[in-house]
Amino acid sequence: MIRLALAAIVAILLLPVASRADGKTVYRIGIPRSLFRDLPPALVAFAGQPFSDLVKDQTGLTAEIVQDTEASSVAKAIDEGKLQLGVFQGHEFAWAQAKYPTLQPMVCLIYRPRDFQGIILVRGDSKATNLGDLRGSKLVLASTLKDHARLFLHKRQVDEMKDGKFGSTAEAASVHEGIHKVQDKEADVTVADFADWNYFQKLYPGPSQTLKVLAKSDVFPPTVLAFKKGNLDEAILKKIREGFLTVHKTAKGARMMGLIRIEKFDAVPANYEETLNACRKAYPKPLNDK
Repeated sequence: MIRLALAAIVAILLLPVASRADGKTVYRIGIPRSLFRDLPPALVAFAGQPFSDLVKDQTGLTAEIVQDTEASSVAKAIDEGKLQLGVFQGHEFAWAQAKYPTLQPMVCLIYRPRDFQGIILVRGDSKATNLGDLRGSKLVLASTLKDHARLFLHKRQVDEMKDGKFGSTAEAASVHEGIHKVQDKEADVTVADFADWNYFQKLYPGPSQTLKVLAKSDVFPPTVLAFKKGNLDEAILKKIREGFLTVHKTAKGARMMGLIRIEKFDAVPANYEETLNACRKAYPKPLNDK
């Protein structure tokens, strides 16, 4: 549900110089598939349709959502002027900006819960103190696991398991299923993102007490809506930014964002560049197992 209507949310307030259809300007926003790892493409495409009227209500303008497999492709298209805006997870934006320095964050997407973190979970009676103690054990990994949590697991494996590895890896249909498998002793360790673990604890307060957090990542940079510096004039940028920053104050906007657990769009924090640099240092490149 967290990402179910993100394609539509992103289309709330679009404004730049773009393509034309039937004499009307169409503003194109790129969204990488990584934002919807837990949804089939057909459902993502459907999610954006009901909100075209909302775009008209908010701006009087027409938006087109362009889905792409990779965040790097979205960044390239923005740089080439084929897209006007793009949505990037924080670590994706860190990589993209390193390659395209004129790529700039406009606003942040603030989710509930707010922080993006990876969480490694084991049973409460596990003697492991780090992944190095789990060489030869069974990992269960959800097919829907968010990319930042995958990155964290990979980094810990490299740092702590050295030349060792897990004995086997099983797949779960969801993060919660993976957690249950560890709880039920069908696996020894799993990985979750903070949002899924937080929700699991609320749904299963008793069973969650039988598990413990083996490791937790630093907070990843927040997701951003980005543009290429120089592609849009300042008046347009100001209008887009102010529109996004106030959309949660409208009844329709607040209802829609509540459905997908987005709290609001927020200003880019003053230390955002610092967090991007730290992220690039910790996670210098994408994983190959997309």
